[in-house]
Amino acid sequence: MKKTMLLLLGAMALTGCSNASQTGNQPDAGKLANRLFALTSVDGQAVTPREGMKPGISFGENLKVSGVMCNRFFGQGKLEQGRLFVPQLASTRMMCSDAQLNQWEQTLSAVLVQGAEVKLTEQTLTLTGSGHTLVYQAH
Repeated sequence: MKKTMLLLLGAMALTGCSNASQTGNQPDAGKLANRLFALTSVDGQAVTPREGMKPGISFGENLKVSGVMCNRFFGQGKLEQGRLFVPQLASTRMMCSDAQLNQWEQTLSAVLVQGAEVKLTEQTLTLTGSGHTLVYQAH
């Protein structure tokens, strides 16, 4: 009986430690709040601003997400286990003359709606999901 109790207590202690280390690595909404990021690459391909378009993403209070690719987009974000979801992403619907921006816009939409793993350093935001990686620099 004593051995069983010791094993049970040991297992509980290990579980507590592993959960604590996982949550410490996850980004929190406070670190994203009131920040603006400019898109620098999509799937390893450099992004250069075209005709005054500066693709980017910003985060407001309570994880309100907005930005521009070709069209403007916005929605309420949520962080769950290190993943950013914007399930009700809305956007304007203007036709963009740049086919690449149109493609990247569809990529970003898929990544945000289906959920993106978030990595945030002081100056870099990386969103990875749906087979794509978008890298942003703090602006």
